[in-house]
Amino acid sequence: MNLSEIDFPNVINTSEHNIIEDFFIPALNNSVRYDRGVGYFSSGWFRIAAKGMEKFAENNGYARWITSPILTEEDWDALITGEIAKEDILLYEILKRNLVKLVNSLEIDTLSTIAWLIADGKLDFKLALPRNKLANGEFHDKFGIFSDNHENQVVFNGSYNDSIQGTLNYESIKIFCSWYPNATQWIKDDEKRFETLWTNNDPNVQVYDLHSALKNQIIELRNSKRPYKIGDEPGKYFSGVPVRPRIPSSIEIRDYQQQAIDAWFEANNRGLFEMATGTGKTITSIAASIKLLEKEQRLALIIACPYQHLVDQWANEVERFGYVPYHAYQNRNSWLDDVNQKVLSFNHKDINSICIVTTHATFSTEHFFNTINRINGPTLLIADEVHHLGSSKQRSFLSEKINYRLALSATPNRWFDIEGTNALQDYFGEVVFSFPLQEAIKKGFLTEYYYYPILVELTDDEMIEYRELSSKIGALMFQKEKDESKKEILEQLLIKRANILNSAENKLGVVSNQVNKQQSIKHTLFYCSPSQIDDVVQLLGWEKGLKVHRFTAEEDAVTRQQLLLNFSTEKLQALIAMKCLDEGVDVPSTRVAYILASSSNPREFIQRRGRILRKAPGKDSAIIYDLITIPPSKKFFDETSFKAEQSILKRELSRFSEFADSALNTYSAYDVIWEIAKEYNILGF
Repeated sequence: MNLSEIDFPNVINTSEHNIIEDFFIPALNNSVRYDRGVGYFSSGWFRIAAKGMEKFAENNGYARWITSPILTEEDWDALITGEIAKEDILLYEILKRNLVKLVNSLEIDTLSTIAWLIADGKLDFKLALPRNKLANGEFHDKFGIFSDNHENQVVFNGSYNDSIQGTLNYESIKIFCSWYPNATQWIKDDEKRFETLWTNNDPNVQVYDLHSALKNQIIELRNSKRPYKIGDEPGKYFSGVPVRPRIPSSIEIRDYQQQAIDAWFEANNRGLFEMATGTGKTITSIAASIKLLEKEQRLALIIACPYQHLVDQWANEVERFGYVPYHAYQNRNSWLDDVNQKVLSFNHKDINSICIVTTHATFSTEHFFNTINRINGPTLLIADEVHHLGSSKQRSFLSEKINYRLALSATPNRWFDIEGTNALQDYFGEVVFSFPLQEAIKKGFLTEYYYYPILVELTDDEMIEYRELSSKIGALMFQKEKDESKKEILEQLLIKRANILNSAENKLGVVSNQVNKQQSIKHTLFYCSPSQIDDVVQLLGWEKGLKVHRFTAEEDAVTRQQLLLNFSTEKLQALIAMKCLDEGVDVPSTRVAYILASSSNPREFIQRRGRILRKAPGKDSAIIYDLITIPPSKKFFDETSFKAEQSILKRELSRFSEFADSALNTYSAYDVIWEIAKEYNILGF
C-alpha cells in the first residue's frame, strides 16, 4: 500500500473522469486512514465505492466522517429554541428518523456493510451544525485526507458530495499529494482544520458524536457474515485500530517536548514530566507513546485521568494520533467485555496496539486491575495529574506488571503527604523533565501577566471569631504530645479559620469597587468559595447588570460546554467558578481573573494560574487580582497564638511570592504586602 505509486491528476471532474473508479477506489485501496468533511453524505455512495471500502477495511483502515444531519425546518426550530440541556435528546429523535429513512432506502447488503464497519471501529461519524455567526446555515464544506502507512498523504478539495447524485452532477476536485514539494502547507492546513472540527474546537461549528443508542441500533443491522476479510483469516475479530498510530503532520513537536521524550527514554521509559499547565503535557506524552510503539512494534496504552470529562478530552487527542480509544468508566457492564476482548486480540497478536482511557476511580478497582494484568506484551501507563493516585488505596492498584510508566503533573508533590509522594516516585520514577511556568512564559508558550494583590480587612465580628480560633489553634499546635483526636480537632479549627479568610465579608465591596474601575468587563473569571458564589452572582448579575453565570459541579457537561463557548464569544462577560476549573477545563480566552477564595495548596493555586495564562488569539497579557485577607495586628495575639499565626501567614505569603515572582510587575506587587510581612517578621518568605 503506497499512495505515492498512484499517478493522481491535479484536478479531476465528473465530465472527463469516473471519480469513483479513477480516484476514490485507488486512494482507498492504498490507505489506512481516511478523514472526510462533507456537506452531504448518502450511504448509497458505499454501493458504488464498495470495492475501495472493502480493501480499505482489509488494510485495517479507519475512516472518520464529519457531515451534516438531514434536518427539516421543524428540526431547526426545535434545536434553536430548545434548551441546551435538551439538545442531545432533540438530536437523538431527529437522527432516529434519519436512521429509519436510511434503512428503508438501502439494500440489505449495503446496510450490513456499514453496520460491520461501525461495529469493527473502522468507520466513525460525527455530525456538524453551524452556530454563532454561522447559525441557521449549513455545514457545506467538502474536503478529505487519505493517509497510507508510509506517511504519504493525499488531500482533496472541491464541490463533490459523497452521494450518487454527486457522480451525476458536474463536479470537480483539486488533489494535493504530500510527495509534491508545494503541497505540504495545503495538507497541514486541512489536517489542522479537520482536527479542529473533529474535536469540537471551532467556535462556529458544533460537532456531535453519533449517539451511542443510534450506533448500537446500526450495529444490530449486521447480518451474520462480515463482508470483508481481516488479514489472512476471513471473519477474524478486528478492533478498529489503524495499522500504525503516528504523529500527524499537523502536530509540531516543540523542542522542549522532544527533550522531555528523550529524557524519558534515557530513564528507560519511566519517569515524571513536571510541566506547567498549558505547555502540552498531553501531546508530549502521546508522542512519547508513539516513539515507544515504533521501538517495540506493539503497545498496550493505558491512560488514567482524574475526571470523566478528561477521559473524553484524552480520547479526542489520542484519536488525532491514530489510536482508537476505548472508554472505561462508570458502570463496568458498559466497558468490561469490550476491553477484555481488545486485550484478548492484543495478546493473540491480531492487533499491534490498543488504547484504554479511564478515570482514576475506575483504574483503582479490582475489575480493571485484573483486566490490565492479563495483558501480555509491552504496556505503558500514562497517569495524568498523577498526584491523585497517591492515596494508600489508589496506589495499591498500580500494577507491577506494567513495564513502562509515565506520570504527568504541574505539581507532582502531594500536599502534606510525604508518604504518598514518595510512593508515586518509587513507582513512576524521578522527575525526568521539568518545564516551569517562568520558562514557558519566557519562551512564549504562556501569556505574560500582571499580578495585583489587594489586602482585605476582617469585619469586627470576623476579627473576634478569628482571634478566638487562633488562640485555640495556638494552644493545640505547640503541644508536644498530640493524640489523633486532638489532631482532628486542630484540623477542623484550621478549616474554620481559613473559611473566615476566604469568605471575608469585605471582599464583595472590594470586588464591586474594582469592577467599577474597569473600562469594560469581558473574558473575566471569578474564583469563589461555595459560600460566596451566590453573593457574587447577585452583585455582578443583578446589581451591576453584567452577563454572568455560575460554573460549578452542579452544571452538566453539555451546559458547561455551552457556558465556555458563550464566555469565549462574549455572550457571557464573566464566569463565577469554584474548584471545577482547577483541573482539566481550558478557558484560554480569560483575560482577567479575580481570586476571592485562595488556597495555600500549591497544586490548586498553580492550576488556577495556568488556566488563566493559556494563549488565545488577541491575548497579549492577563491580569490577576488576588484578594488577600490580612489577619488582625499582632497586638491582638498572645505569644503562643502569634507563633501559630506567623506560621500560617508565612505559608499564605509563599503563595503570594509564587504569583508575584513571575509577574510583569513583581516589585510593585511586593510593595503591597511589605508592611504586613514586616509586622509579622517574615520578610524572608
